[in-house]
Amino acid sequence: MAHNRFFIVNSDDTNLSSIIDLVVQTGQKQRDNFAKTKLAVKLHEGDHEDHEVLDPYQEYSYSEIIIALDNDEWRVNPFTE
Repeated sequence: MAHNRFFIVNSDDTNLSSIIDLVVQTGQKQRDNFAKTKLAVKLHEGDHEDHEVLDPYQEYSYSEIIIALDNDEWRVNPFTE
């Protein structure tokens, strides 16, 4: 079963524009934390490519990203499954 892929990246990453291009190209979403220091990105469930710009970051499932973003640093429940 295919699943969405989520990542939390640093807003000051030197590859941020490439990451944004990747997310925009797949027509998916991104969310900033309140401090604008991190960005949560969602890739399409059909996107199973290894993207080198995301290699330094942990991949999350939907249930994992909801837990990771459930705190004062983030907006509550920013993604829909």
